[in-house]
Amino acid sequence: MRGGIRVGSISGIPIYIDYSWLLVLGFLAVWLSAAYTKLSPSFYLGYGAITAFLFFLSIAFNKIAHAVTAKLCGVEVNAVNIQFMGGSNPVEKESDSPFTVFSIAISGPLASLILSAIGFTAAWMLAGDAIFTSNPKTIETLPESIGELRTIWTMITLNIARINLIFGVFSLIPALPFEGGHILKAAVWKLTGDRFAGIRWAARSGQFCGIMTMILGGLVALGSPIGGLFLIFIGWFLLGSAGGYLYLNNLQQALLDINAETAMTRDFRLVDGEISLRDFADKFLLMEEKDANPIYIASSNGRDRGIISAGAIRNIDSSEWQSQTLQSLVKPLDAIDTVDLKAPLSLVVKLLEEKQLRYVIVRSPVGSVAGVIDHGDIIKALDSKLLWRIPSEYIKQIKLDGKFPPNFRLVEICEQLNRK
Repeated sequence: MRGGIRVGSISGIPIYIDYSWLLVLGFLAVWLSAAYTKLSPSFYLGYGAITAFLFFLSIAFNKIAHAVTAKLCGVEVNAVNIQFMGGSNPVEKESDSPFTVFSIAISGPLASLILSAIGFTAAWMLAGDAIFTSNPKTIETLPESIGELRTIWTMITLNIARINLIFGVFSLIPALPFEGGHILKAAVWKLTGDRFAGIRWAARSGQFCGIMTMILGGLVALGSPIGGLFLIFIGWFLLGSAGGYLYLNNLQQALLDINAETAMTRDFRLVDGEISLRDFADKFLLMEEKDANPIYIASSNGRDRGIISAGAIRNIDSSEWQSQTLQSLVKPLDAIDTVDLKAPLSLVVKLLEEKQLRYVIVRSPVGSVAGVIDHGDIIKALDSKLLWRIPSEYIKQIKLDGKFPPNFRLVEICEQLNRK
């Protein structure tokens, strides 16, 4: 999802900064500035802001590395969204191989580790071997040997190096939403040949890490309330994010596993195609309820011929209704979009949306009408598979509306599946 402030583009990919960074940068600037108070009492906030901005650039470099690698691997990226926590680069299609997933995932940690190496190198060039000492007194004497300004920049480069080192190593944790989770997904996918199994393993690992982090936060809160609450928040975020991956994975798999035969209904009326238009109007159209919108299938000589366009009867003069048969209103099955019994729901969703259909006809192996599927039938089938427990009244309303509720995101998900 795009959003935030657009700041430019790279390799044709637009870059957006989330509005939350305005608050985060201010907080980080104040928090990090404390380290520079003694060395620069008059400009310590400025150095804190510089450190915070360099930290932001590190996050941006990490995200951009993902996007550029994805494009090099043939995965089209809509935009780069630079967010403080969470978020991803929206893609036009999902990765089609474990190696592509691995390549995109590892690019982020590698970018952070490269920045860390650059930071440590810059600090060493400014202050020499003193930066590697564990004796705090050695660091405190740096202003006497290299001056206050070089000491401050040594501290800034050291902070960025350490942050990127922690960020790079931390992101390799084998649990979604970390890059390590995507690496785990790629590994399981490669070993099992099942992409969905890879996501399940990585998402479950993410949920486990989230729960353990929340438990650790509860223990830490006994001695340090602020630190404990922070860990609880991180754990809650991990748990929710991993749960989102798992939900999306289960939905994608259901859209591929459930076929048209499972989801279809027999909510159509079979009508003899040889009867007159007058008989059809009297026996069927005039007997329908006001809000009913039934599906009529014409049949003759033991074969289903097509869909009856009931509304087209208005274009025929009523004086001719007795002499014309129902065949004049029939649209042949071969002239409309249909699916077979084994077609996955993802294909049905694609047909419904691309053709703006109210329903899709399901045909048997011999070409007859086996059933019909509309938007409500698809939601009902997914509800049964995924145990959503959607009220029947809501499903009935979806049928009447003839469209999917926007919060289900079925069209977007099926577009990605059908591009694979």
